[in-house]
Amino acid sequence: METKFIFFALVLASLLIPAKAQQKLTVDLSHASNYMAHGRTLSNDLGCFQPGLYYGLKSGTTIMGWVSAAWDRSTSYNDEWNIIIDQNNNLFKDKKTWNINLHGYANYWYLPNYNTVVQSFLQGMKYNAGIHFPIELSKNHGIKMTTGYDFYFYHEIGRHTGEIQDGGIHEFLVKFNKSFKSFAAEYKAVISNNKGAVSTSIIPGWTYYSQHLSVLYKNNYLSLRPSLNYQRTLHNRLTTQKHLIWFSFGVMKTFKL
Repeated sequence: METKFIFFALVLASLLIPAKAQQKLTVDLSHASNYMAHGRTLSNDLGCFQPGLYYGLKSGTTIMGWVSAAWDRSTSYNDEWNIIIDQNNNLFKDKKTWNINLHGYANYWYLPNYNTVVQSFLQGMKYNAGIHFPIELSKNHGIKMTTGYDFYFYHEIGRHTGEIQDGGIHEFLVKFNKSFKSFAAEYKAVISNNKGAVSTSIIPGWTYYSQHLSVLYKNNYLSLRPSLNYQRTLHNRLTTQKHLIWFSFGVMKTFKL
C-alpha cells in the first residue's frame, strides 16, 4: 500500500513540472455536504473535502489528481484518491452558434482504508465516453444550451469484494448556461440508466434523476463556485434516500504556465 501512495505522490508532483505543451494549472479546494462523483451521490449524508489539481494542455488533454476525504473520520474507509486523464475537444474549430463536443477519460480510483478480508484497500478503473451538442441560443444575452449523452464503465482491479461490481451507466443530460457581467450561472438536469455498476444494491434500470444549479464567479485572483444539488432515486430498494439535497462550494486558483 505504501508503494501506491508513493506512486500517487510522484504523479501529483509531476503535474507541477513545466512542459512545452502546458497551458494552465488549476488548484481546486472544494467541499461538499455529500460525496459527489460527476454530479451523482451514492451516500446519504457523507460530507467531504474534495481538493484537486488540474493540469490542462493546449491539445484539450487534462491530467487530474483528485481526492475525497470524509469530514467524519470514523468513515475514513470512504476516502478516495483518483488519477484522471481527460480528453475534451470540439469537432469544429471555427466559432459557431453550435458545435459537437467529443470527450472521454480514464480514471484510476483507490480507496486506501477500505477494509476487506484479505487486503485493506480497494482499487479500480472508471472510463467515460460522451458526446454533447452545445448550442448558442442568444449571443446578445449570453445563453447557451447543451444536450448530450455519457457512458461510464466501472470495474475493480485485483480481488473483488462483492460490494462494488463491474457495470456501465448511461446518462442523458440537458443544461443551460447564462453569462452575466461578473459571473455565470448553470442549470443541469441528468437522468441515469444504471446496469448494476458500483453497488450490488442498485437495481438495473432507470435509477437517478438529478438537478444542479451552480454559479461561477471569477476575479483576477480566485474563482468561486457554489452549487445546489437535488437527486431523486427512482428505485425505493436502493440504500440511498429517495430524495437528497446537498451543497458544494469550490475555491479555485488558475496559474497560466
